[in-house]
Amino acid sequence: MGQLSLLSREQEKKKVFFQLGNLYNLPKDIIIYLYRLLAISIKQDINLVINFHKNILSSHLCCPNHMEVDNRLLKPENPFQHRYPLGKGNEWFIKMGVKHSQNINYNGFYNQLKPRDILCQQIKIYGDHQFLLKPRSQQSQEQQSLEGFERIHFINKYNTDLFDNYWEYLEVDGYNLICHGDSFQEDWFE
Repeated sequence: MGQLSLLSREQEKKKVFFQLGNLYNLPKDIIIYLYRLLAISIKQDINLVINFHKNILSSHLCCPNHMEVDNRLLKPENPFQHRYPLGKGNEWFIKMGVKHSQNINYNGFYNQLKPRDILCQQIKIYGDHQFLLKPRSQQSQEQQSLEGFERIHFINKYNTDLFDNYWEYLEVDGYNLICHGDSFQEDWFE
């Protein structure tokens, strides 16, 4: 019993199963069947442990308290339950969070957005140079895009209040905001 073995753990387990089978005169088919049952049970236990750690990671990284409550997979009360389907990773969880934030944006519940989602929406607004215009000059009726720090300052000032106007801009042709310093007026172009 105290001898050093050069066999792997798996080989040692197989050896023990065959020794016990020979001791009780069991057929080899039953020994192999019992060994496979043990291997399946161990694999399921390992998968549960992996899923437990993924749930803990997603609980800390993805702020589950902002996720949908009616969806049983993402219920925030118990971080140790299965948050996502087995075989899916945190990428799936993050993707579902993005879809949820898009729903929040679409329905206008901006107070439920995480700071990351607010920042992503502001970056979209900053990158859309057709939105947020300013007059070229005092006398001219022509418009040009708000640029640089002027654009950043305007987006920061109105924060989530600007989101409804941006959604309107995306849905209605010709709708835009004309900026005059720190204020704006809504305008429809033909």
